[in-house]
Amino acid sequence: MYEGEAELRAKRKTLSLLTDESRKVVEGVRIILNAYNELLNDNKEGIVRCIEDAKRVEDDVERYRRSLIKELMSMGSIVMNREDVLRSAYSIEEIVDYVYSITFRLGQVDSRLFKKLNIVEDVEELILMAIDIVQKMSEVVRMLTINPQKVPDVAVEVENIEKEIDVKYRTLSMRLPPTMSDAPGSFLILDLLDRIETLSDVCLRATDAITILALGV
Repeated sequence: MYEGEAELRAKRKTLSLLTDESRKVVEGVRIILNAYNELLNDNKEGIVRCIEDAKRVEDDVERYRRSLIKELMSMGSIVMNREDVLRSAYSIEEIVDYVYSITFRLGQVDSRLFKKLNIVEDVEELILMAIDIVQKMSEVVRMLTINPQKVPDVAVEVENIEKEIDVKYRTLSMRLPPTMSDAPGSFLILDLLDRIETLSDVCLRATDAITILALGV
C-alpha cells in the first residue's frame, strides 16, 4: 500500500467517526424538545424517559470520541492534524453535556410557570433554534467528506443562527425577572434559558474547530 493511500484511508476513517459523533449529537438535541412537550403535558414519566435517553446519547458520544482517540493512536503520524481532530471531537462532545443538563432541568421546573408567564411558545422557539444550530453544525462536519472548501460557507450559517439565538435569549431573559414572584422557579427558568444559549455558543466553538480541521483535509 502506498503511503498516500494509507493516509487517505486514515482520513476517511477519522472523518467517518467524527460524522457519526455529530449525527448522534443531533439525535440528542431533539430530546430537549421531546422533554419540553412532556413537561407541558405534565407527563413526569415521559420526562424521566427523556432524561434517560439524553444520558444514553451522552454515553454514546463519549464512546465515539474514545474510538476516535484509539484510531488516531493506531494511525500514528499518518494523520498530521490529530490535534485538530481531537479538538473538534471534544467540542462536539461538549454539546451533549448541555443537552443532558437542559433535559434534566426541565424535569425540575413546574410547567405552570411557563403557562403563567405566557412564554410557552417563546421557549419552544428557542429550543427549535438550538436544534437548528446543532443540525447545521453537523452539516459542517459532513461537508468535510463531501467538499471541505464549502465548510466556511456553512460555518457562516452556524454563526448567523447563534446570533439569532443570542438575541432571542436576551429578549426573553430580560423580560422575565420583573414578572416572576416564584424565586426558585425564576432561577430554574433563567438557568434553563442560559444553558440553551450556551449550547449555541458551544456549537459555534465546535464549528470553528471543524473549520480549522478543514484546512488540513
